[in-house]
Amino acid sequence: MHPKLIELPIDLSWIRPGWPESASLHTYGLMIALGFLVGMQLSAREARRVDLYKNSNFDQFVLDLIFGILLSSLAGARLLFVIVEWDKGYADDPLKVLRFWEGGLVFYGGLIGALIFSLYYCHKHRRSFLLVADTLIPQVSLGQFFGRIGCTAAGCCWGEPLDAHHPLSIQFPAGSLVHSHQARTGVIGYDDPYTIHVHPVQLYESFGNLTLFFLLMLLRTQKRFHGMVLAAYLFGYSLLRYLVETRRGDIARGENVLGTPFSTSQLISLALFSIGVGIIVVQWRRRQANLPRPAPQPASSAG
Repeated sequence: MHPKLIELPIDLSWIRPGWPESASLHTYGLMIALGFLVGMQLSAREARRVDLYKNSNFDQFVLDLIFGILLSSLAGARLLFVIVEWDKGYADDPLKVLRFWEGGLVFYGGLIGALIFSLYYCHKHRRSFLLVADTLIPQVSLGQFFGRIGCTAAGCCWGEPLDAHHPLSIQFPAGSLVHSHQARTGVIGYDDPYTIHVHPVQLYESFGNLTLFFLLMLLRTQKRFHGMVLAAYLFGYSLLRYLVETRRGDIARGENVLGTPFSTSQLISLALFSIGVGIIVVQWRRRQANLPRPAPQPASSAG
């Protein structure tokens, strides 16, 4: 399978004289934006259903929360990338940290940034963080479904080499990030039209997240306590990401971190899985403690 770098031609000359007659809309950015917009609409509908507003208008809570999540996730995604890639010239050129349009975002950094902001925002507005998280977290999986399709179009986050005759093997064309990397490292020639065959790990994760989205939507209708859906996401995505990492080929993201046999994302997966366990244990104990206890039965008298 040969994915293409899809660019949609757009005529901009009608907007303002002197603007270019054509421009390109890259699939990666388009899919990220599409995932965010679809997730925002679904989040708004669910927020109305569970009455997250509590007599507040829409702009005062959910839209502001989602906008804050967007900014904090971008900041977190960039920050984690810079930390992992610090030796790639960031110390010598600090302004390079701000040039995120040159590439360099890590999903886990975005997730952590979004969770931290959501905790702060819910505390400030006296809302239950776990209720809000259960409301919004399935849409995160849906957004990742779109986002990883964008990764496939860009050729980033690529997989390890795979046998050319394997039915799942995939090649990327010239111009993709994986093609540039393989040419730079001598794996292929600069003039080769396609890369070697690799695992389509972007699609593994994309459709894994789509499956997780539907499972979380089902669980949300059956949950027994707040935080149950969030914990299920932490379980499901952590496991999915841990397994996908075993087939990733872009080792620049970090391997054998802190002397462990794990990548950066695998370590974060283990940490988030543990947090999910903690949420389940704490909330289950609280639920058991709040259940009504049966009244003591009077002792029977002897005949």
